[in-house]
Amino acid sequence: MFDSIRDPLNDARDEAKQYFERQGHRPKTFTVSNFSIFFGNIPGVLNLLRKEPEILAFAIFQWLVVWAAYLAWVQMLHWIPDQLWDAVRSASEDNRKNAFALVNLALLGWTFLIVMVASYPIGLCNAAMVAVHDLRTTGQEVTIARCLAIADRHLGRIWLFTAIDGWITVRAILGRLPKKHNHRTALDELLYYAWKVATMGVVPALVNGRDFVAAGRDSIRLLESEPQKALGLRLGYSAVCWIVGIASYVFTFFVLRYDWRPDRPHYIYDAYLLAAIPVFVAVGIVTVLIRPIYLLSVARFYSDANNVAGEVNKDITSVPGWLDVFSSGNALCFCVTFAVVFVAVLFSDQIGLTGWIAGLADRDLASYGLP
Repeated sequence: MFDSIRDPLNDARDEAKQYFERQGHRPKTFTVSNFSIFFGNIPGVLNLLRKEPEILAFAIFQWLVVWAAYLAWVQMLHWIPDQLWDAVRSASEDNRKNAFALVNLALLGWTFLIVMVASYPIGLCNAAMVAVHDLRTTGQEVTIARCLAIADRHLGRIWLFTAIDGWITVRAILGRLPKKHNHRTALDELLYYAWKVATMGVVPALVNGRDFVAAGRDSIRLLESEPQKALGLRLGYSAVCWIVGIASYVFTFFVLRYDWRPDRPHYIYDAYLLAAIPVFVAVGIVTVLIRPIYLLSVARFYSDANNVAGEVNKDITSVPGWLDVFSSGNALCFCVTFAVVFVAVLFSDQIGLTGWIAGLADRDLASYGLP
């Protein structure tokens, strides 16, 4: 299913990749031009934030969702026995890259489930912030209820795109962490930035009723119409996120150095739980202070480049009640997946999940030659 969704967007990604290759094969993130273009949008966004404080409500909610998703993901590290973590360390020293396949698959599945659950409210809030821009553009009243109702109209596609984009982002973050094996290549980074640049206008397009093919076409038009502005917005945003991420990584190092002991039970879980403190700060900075600047700048850029004002007017003149947001099939699907995560986190022992993970760990240890 995800491949069928990504294929139309991959065409846009490939066009962006070809553009990068013509420019020297590697996107230049940390440049004065990128920072200048990105921060140049701050006055206009701040003016919109002053007039429409609903944007901050959506951003703060995203902050809490991402942090809660991180805490839920960390719970699985608590279910994995310490003996396996010790063996993982030994396997790394012995260059055993493919050990512990069963637990790796379980952790991969848990990660994907968390991304899917978190993507629903994140996608809803992203679309609602775009709706703020669209309502202001058409001179209509902006309220949280109206923004949520507009966001919900095409939330199925927005949810799927947010999940795919979130999965790509999570894999990139994990791939960039220092490790002995499986370092990200220059091609990995090229494809990642090509995807990000090529899909920067997808959320505004989906909010305005486009399908994935049209959204990819509209989005790549931003790069074709004003390449310097498109690259400056996306890469400038990435550069600022890099700075915040590096600062968070350094903060985490000092937190672990002074308040973590690898000789106590569940030491891996404790490490990631302590890291929740800098993660909370870093995610707050990005989602509340940085991302609204990027998202609202892209929404305005998309409207200007694609000249969709008439279609926006037609799409939001009749807005359903805000309760419809919570009665749709998308909301029901989200509630089911959320309930699965909620029960797993709170009742892992009672439903046998902890024992099942321990059984997988025992089988992995046996394959590694340990009792």
